[in-house]
Amino acid sequence: MPELPEVEIVRRGVAKRITGRTIEWIRLNRADVVHGTAIPLCAALHGRRVKRVERVGKQILIEINRRVALMVHLGMTGRLTAVPPEMPIEPHTHVRISFRKCSFELRFSDPRRFGGIWFLDKAAGEVGWVGRRRPLVGPDALEVSCREFAGRLAHRRQIKALLLDQRVLGGVGNIYCDESLHRAGIHPATRADRLSDGQIRRLYRAIRTVLAQAIRAGGSSISDYRNVDNAPGWFQVRHRVYDRKGQPCRRCKTAIKRLVVAGRGTFICPKCQPPRRVRPRRSPRKHT
Repeated sequence: MPELPEVEIVRRGVAKRITGRTIEWIRLNRADVVHGTAIPLCAALHGRRVKRVERVGKQILIEINRRVALMVHLGMTGRLTAVPPEMPIEPHTHVRISFRKCSFELRFSDPRRFGGIWFLDKAAGEVGWVGRRRPLVGPDALEVSCREFAGRLAHRRQIKALLLDQRVLGGVGNIYCDESLHRAGIHPATRADRLSDGQIRRLYRAIRTVLAQAIRAGGSSISDYRNVDNAPGWFQVRHRVYDRKGQPCRRCKTAIKRLVVAGRGTFICPKCQPPRRVRPRRSPRKHT
């Protein structure tokens, strides 16, 4: 599933191409991938100009004005690509958007259909309007301060489960969670409230560093991810643990192991990320 780096790369590519452009038409090959207000999407957006393109966690927000927006969720296999109008329509292309005086059209495809597009209209009373959706996503992983980050880890939950919770921190998914925990030397099953101040600082820096490096590398293309030009990323060749079961750790050469933590396949180095040892409680002395 695309995570913060991949979604941010797509957002930048889309923003560069459509910000300030006027929508000419929208074609829906599958109407069930569009959700939200009952107002007809094609008629409502015809002739509207794109104000800005933002990212909210793992979602892309195409804002038309303060009242109307499109929220795009790529799911596991979704893509937003800019292609010439004459290019043949590939299978699983569900939405096409054309812009005036433009040599390309924007296409949304999603073979497994775990993603989709939400048409948000504040005036229509749409419960998913961006002003109400944003509180459901925690602070962005690239923007949160170290102090706020530390405060959000004050839970008894496993650190991996906490980092994957988008209400706690927006944008981090399975890949970059494993990569960050390895760089910080933290076992993913460690209780978050048992991390030391030093571990929290290392984890905070590791998350920001890994995400920034992944963005510069164009993201991780393990299976379906492609950017707006339909080109893959290459950060997967720099993964230290994720999807490297049995291969040597790039730091200590120990074989990478695969575990299940927080219900997700998890990759760790047993030497670099030893489980936290909790001292057993002493039995109270019996007084005679």
